[in-house]
Amino acid sequence: VSTQSTGAVDGCAFCAPTHSNMGRCFIPTTADNCTDPTYYRTDDVCYSPYSWTLIAAMVFYIAMFATGIGTLAWTINSEIYPMWVRSYAISLSTLTNWMFNLLIAFTFLDLTRLLTKYGAFWMYSCVTIVGWLIFYFRLPETRGVPLEHVEQLFS
Repeated sequence: VSTQSTGAVDGCAFCAPTHSNMGRCFIPTTADNCTDPTYYRTDDVCYSPYSWTLIAAMVFYIAMFATGIGTLAWTINSEIYPMWVRSYAISLSTLTNWMFNLLIAFTFLDLTRLLTKYGAFWMYSCVTIVGWLIFYFRLPETRGVPLEHVEQLFS
């Protein structure tokens, strides 16, 4: 399967197996190294002079997330468990967190094929909104409450 060229950006092209989205950018030469019939080639997905904006946006997002809501899950986890089970419960919640991260990483591509990219992110958005509503209405405020008395908020 071959895709017609629509004009390479800076003389590069993209070559990938037809059964996968994984591939590589390369500089096309007269001896084109994307001639395998099980591969496809396109010139539409190569680098742009505006690629730096995506990296800057990602750095800004990570910086804001890490200093804001990103720490919320770890802060809540360190406060809500009784002292007698705190270390075990935090380790179990950390395991759960990373297992769900792994699940999302493993299923994301299949989910985008099933629901489209937009559908996958709308699904994630809906799950996030439902989770936010549950926490907003069910999680008690612990500000100013000593750790020893937090257990009473949940009884």
